[in-house]
Amino acid sequence: MNDHIRKILLGPGLLTLFLVFIYPVVYMFYQSFFTNITSGFDGEFVGLQNYATLFQSGRFIGNFITTLQYSFGSVIFATLAGLGIALAIQQVESDRLQDIYVSLVMAAWSIPLATAGLMWRWILQGQTGVLNTILQELGLITTNIPWLADSTLALVAVTFVDGWVRMPFAMIIIYAGLQSIPQHMYDAVKVDGATTLEAFRHVTLPYLRPSLFVAILINWMFAWRAFDIVFGMTNGGPGTATEVLSITLYRQGMELFKFGYTNAIAVVLVLVTMVVGAFYVKVILQRVDEV
Repeated sequence: MNDHIRKILLGPGLLTLFLVFIYPVVYMFYQSFFTNITSGFDGEFVGLQNYATLFQSGRFIGNFITTLQYSFGSVIFATLAGLGIALAIQQVESDRLQDIYVSLVMAAWSIPLATAGLMWRWILQGQTGVLNTILQELGLITTNIPWLADSTLALVAVTFVDGWVRMPFAMIIIYAGLQSIPQHMYDAVKVDGATTLEAFRHVTLPYLRPSLFVAILINWMFAWRAFDIVFGMTNGGPGTATEVLSITLYRQGMELFKFGYTNAIAVVLVLVTMVVGAFYVKVILQRVDEV
């Protein structure tokens, strides 16, 4: 394939990238320097005032920290649960049963995020929720636990649900990585007398690093920008205990119509995602070279 044909084939892809990502981001960045925006390119130019207001806001700083806790908590749970389930499925001898188990786990991934949020809100309701009813029937609690009304419990709950929703994706990436590990590597360490834990540490884990990095990066990027689950379960409450930046962005834009300020929040979300993504990809490439 010569360079001329290659450029022609790349053209539609680059044009699509420009239309759906580069232009909206540049336009969003441009509008973050304005206030009193009503439509199009109107508004009052205020320079960096929106960013100064943003970083002087205690609420924004608090929500930024909440978003970090939420996204990293979610990805840690999703990765560990996905790894455990993938390892358990791999131990099943029947290939057909392995396929069935993988399909069952992946079914959870097909649930829309908003639906998952509403479903778990029903489960965790303090007075009428299924979880409190089951715990009381088992004699484990005597009074209802306010899962979504307590600040700490609510953040733990939404983080857990986000991790639960993203776990199947982590599992399938890790499971695919496990399938690529040569069996003779396990046979070699077994001859050397390695235990199961030592085989995991010296064979499984090094081979799984690229898969783990991909699963962690992609899940974190989605959790960092998560909206549906938190909105469905708590709407950012109680108070602002679970108000992640996407909820802040929605309220400032769709309820208060502060579009310039909203664009500044969106720019911060995109920049953090791009910086972390670029750093992570660099680490992934280094790790792949080491394997």
